[in-house]
Amino acid sequence: MSTDRKGAKGKSGRVVPTRQGASRPAMWRVSEIHRLIRQGRRPNCSTLAREIEVTAKTIQRDICFMRDQLNMPLEYDPVRHGYFYSEEVSDFPSMRLSRHELVALFLARQALEPMRGTKLQKVLSESFRRIAQSCSGELSVSWEDFDEAFSVKAAGAVAADVTLFSDLMEAVQKRREVSFLYRKPNEREAALRQVRPHHVGQVDHGWYLVGWDQGRKAMRTFALQRIEQLKVLSKRFERETGFDARQYFGAGFGVWSYGEGDRAHHVRLRFHDYAARFVAERQWHSSQKLSLLKEDGSELLFEAWLGGLEELTRWVLSWGSKVEVLGPVQLRQRVQAELKAMLKKCG
Repeated sequence: MSTDRKGAKGKSGRVVPTRQGASRPAMWRVSEIHRLIRQGRRPNCSTLAREIEVTAKTIQRDICFMRDQLNMPLEYDPVRHGYFYSEEVSDFPSMRLSRHELVALFLARQALEPMRGTKLQKVLSESFRRIAQSCSGELSVSWEDFDEAFSVKAAGAVAADVTLFSDLMEAVQKRREVSFLYRKPNEREAALRQVRPHHVGQVDHGWYLVGWDQGRKAMRTFALQRIEQLKVLSKRFERETGFDARQYFGAGFGVWSYGEGDRAHHVRLRFHDYAARFVAERQWHSSQKLSLLKEDGSELLFEAWLGGLEELTRWVLSWGSKVEVLGPVQLRQRVQAELKAMLKKCG
């Protein structure tokens, strides 16, 4: 019996489709169907089944789900024998991922470390990006920079990480308060915190919880690795009006966030030599503006608007003599003070 990618020949000689994609999550299949229909090719159940590598019956169930549960304007063209959207559909509607699906997403992110740099990386990058977008209000993962996204823990996730992530995502989705012990890096003892969890996100290789701290009456950010003895409470809450995770993280340069009343700093940095070329290759902040000062790319002006300077100060120091702080004055003073303290200790 001969086999190929599309199927295997049965006793009658007819090609029977394989079920290589049958184990793929339904949300992934539906997202793929949406992408293929948007291309305007009028695919039908048979063509979609071949493309996604599942049975036609599976595709039919997915089509019904999209039309009946997601209220997508799917219609069948009897002339061209395929599906199309009768109305403009730009973005895929949000789907609520189950607790188990979110844990699977978390584990997949950790387990795929060996695939960095391979052709499969590009395929998985797009798939994970679409999955993460389906619950963007509750979970954020920077899949765009896939090469770095898979480097939080080279040794993989431990059981405690998975349990904590799972419990937190359940609390976020069901809007239930949590309590836990939390110790800041500059504190010797952990303090009990009661929080209304709003968002779990991956920022700069680490996972963080954003929530309303009941004791401090403000939104706070907590590193998952510093959370201990987490308890999901029965008390429910209403999300803070207008909370947006992108805006929350966008005011700072990294994980730190700042309130609306904090002054926005116009940051201006001049990079030289290899640092200029390296900085030009990446998106460091949503507000950044890059201007080449030399045609060969050896000198670059970096500008951004930030609500605080703490994490930016460390970033500037990491470039050593290859960066010059043009503004604001507060940033120059911070860098100078840190350099003097370093010289004193190294002297």
